[in-house]
Amino acid sequence: MIEKYLLGESKYIEYKQSYTSSFLKTVSAYANYHDGIIIFGVNDKGETTGVDNPEATRLQIENAINDGLDPVPYVEIEKVILESSTVLLVNVYKGDHTPYLHKQKTYRRTDTATVAVDRFAYEELILQGRNSSFEELVAANQALAFQDLEKKLKNEIGIHTLTEDLLITLRLKKEGRYNHAAALLSDENPMENAKIQLIAYHDNTVMSIKDRQILDKISLLEQYDECMLFYRKHLNVGEMIEGPYRKTMEEIPLVAYREAIANMIVHRNYARREEARVEIFADRVEIFSPGGLPIGISKEEYVQGRISLPRNQIVADVFYRLKIIEKLATGIRRIREYYRDAMVKPVFHVSENSILVVLPRIQSVHEVKDSMGKASYSQMSEKEKKIYQLIEKKGPIARSMIEKEIGLGKSQTIELINQIRSLGLITTVGQGPSTQYIITKVK
Repeated sequence: MIEKYLLGESKYIEYKQSYTSSFLKTVSAYANYHDGIIIFGVNDKGETTGVDNPEATRLQIENAINDGLDPVPYVEIEKVILESSTVLLVNVYKGDHTPYLHKQKTYRRTDTATVAVDRFAYEELILQGRNSSFEELVAANQALAFQDLEKKLKNEIGIHTLTEDLLITLRLKKEGRYNHAAALLSDENPMENAKIQLIAYHDNTVMSIKDRQILDKISLLEQYDECMLFYRKHLNVGEMIEGPYRKTMEEIPLVAYREAIANMIVHRNYARREEARVEIFADRVEIFSPGGLPIGISKEEYVQGRISLPRNQIVADVFYRLKIIEKLATGIRRIREYYRDAMVKPVFHVSENSILVVLPRIQSVHEVKDSMGKASYSQMSEKEKKIYQLIEKKGPIARSMIEKEIGLGKSQTIELINQIRSLGLITTVGQGPSTQYIITKVK
């Protein structure tokens, strides 16, 4: 069973050849964000070295956690015999009383590293530990109006007036005071960190701007409407003849764009002073959302689109009542579905502090075949481009050799390779340990 943990360090697994108090930072990270395992008696290469005095080391670990973490998280320590050596598995479980501090700092995992969180993440952990969120905090400005929200609720669910009771039902008001969610949905939205930039460029670069708008001091509902108007202004919808029928062709599938915009608004971290952006290029649309993923959802779960955990649940519920979003976790899957037959697929770049959704323009089959490589290449990060260039120069090449040449860890290399594969630029030859990567031939 333990063998599955020896495939390399990751966001969820850390190795320690011997006891060192630095492991307490990783305990803090796991307790704050997600379950994880620290294995004592294994070196950085995943080789078993064993623990010389397991019982004494176990006691040392327990005492260090009890003395070095505040509050003390729940952990389980397991002694395992592996290759005639004893190793210790420290299972750390996600806690409810965040933030878990070590020496007055709190931590998170980024790939195989443990780093201190910034002020915004720290404040989010405090709110989570109180079973609260940023959108539930009392708004500084209590002079709010909701004509736009009232109009949309009338049209969608047939209400006559947005009463005090309905505001309470929608969780926009509590104990006579409006919260941040109410401020965000109000007509003149006074929240400082709610701006969205809409930019259209003449080509595939940011050097030549064709059109620019800044959405500020308007409700999130009006922001959504303006984003849709920007789509209609700068993206073409045409028709093509397919046999005896006419078929509508959208440069960017409207449903995919709509889902990405709704996700940006609902999942955005409004505590961060950074603007969201919608950028329309000649070959793609990029939708940038500040704040990364909500606590409790992994990148893998987000990309697979199998779990819904909105950071702003109150806002999400209003968008759901207005039928702007689906209640279930279907947004990412719907985006993928509308690109099912396209040669160039959407890309989801997820970091600790932001989410970037790239929607490529759908062209005719011949145009895509001619430009697929160039368009897809422009979507890659610098690290992805280095890997692509290495495969182009030395392929077929194994993943282990890519790691060695580029100087990256195993899990990060796998992630980057999978991103490039999702663009259709590389493919595999061989299976299992013999798997190698080559450049995709476009016919």
